[in-house]
Amino acid sequence: MIHLNEDQKLQVLITELQERYNASHKIRERSTQFTLWISGMAIGLGWLLISQKTLVLTQKIALSLLIAALFAGTLYFIMGLRRGFQKNRGTMIKCEHALKMHDSDVYLADTTLLSDEYNSTNRKWSDHFCTLCVWLFLVAISLLILTWTSPDQEKVHSSNPKIEKVNGGQKNG
Repeated sequence: MIHLNEDQKLQVLITELQERYNASHKIRERSTQFTLWISGMAIGLGWLLISQKTLVLTQKIALSLLIAALFAGTLYFIMGLRRGFQKNRGTMIKCEHALKMHDSDVYLADTTLLSDEYNSTNRKWSDHFCTLCVWLFLVAISLLILTWTSPDQEKVHSSNPKIEKVNGGQKNG
């Protein structure tokens, strides 16, 4: 066991807390970037669905299974980041308590440095990761709807009057 004096312990706590704050920002950034990347793929797939000919039933089923698998994998990845974020947050709170950042009159008169809101790892439905999951759910549902309802481009184009050339002239058909 290493014996540290009070100044060394304080330095370890401050360094650890800074590392945890940096890790927290990186986890949130990674989850946001991943969600944006998946959203970009979804936009590309959506564009393909509305610009190509109608899919046959087996193609629609296969595409629906692919969308479901991608959604499940994405959700698994995001939830893994969330678990890491929560563990990191718990360690941050321990460091903050050791530094007495949640105690009144230590850093500021008649108040704590950090509010009670920062003293817990309780999850809210509107937190960063829940918001990303709701967004990804909406993207997956939108793709499934497009898969099953995208218009037949041949029918869309055939509903416009055709212009045919007949002996050098034009004839509306």
